[in-house]
Amino acid sequence: MFGKCLLNTCLAALVLLMAGCGVFSGVEDGLEPTEILVLDSDFELAATIVKGDVLGLDMPVPVKSGREIVGASFDPAVLRLEQYLEYADDGRRARYLFTAIESGTVDILIKMEPVGGGAVEIYKRVTVNVSS
Repeated sequence: MFGKCLLNTCLAALVLLMAGCGVFSGVEDGLEPTEILVLDSDFELAATIVKGDVLGLDMPVPVKSGREIVGASFDPAVLRLEQYLEYADDGRRARYLFTAIESGTVDILIKMEPVGGGAVEIYKRVTVNVSS
């Protein structure tokens, strides 16, 4: 009897933990980007959006070069990261969603590193101008 209660408690905790971490969210989770920049071949791009808009950055994951995306740096006073998602669509791809919360200009630096570890490098750079 005690074993069944412990098992049920552990399973419930696992499901709640996974839901809290966003495991069940997908590409279609209700947050629609106002503009999507596809960063397939470009290293550096620029975009102008309005305060309150949602900007999507879509790019391939650099698995062929033996690297993985490890994060993005940006000014949190201007942009808020809403979502990071990796998905499969003719290869592995990644999508960042940012909401513009304040006027200003900010650089988003997408970073990568070798899969086994090593020096972090800039994979993509996007300059975003947020107007009010």
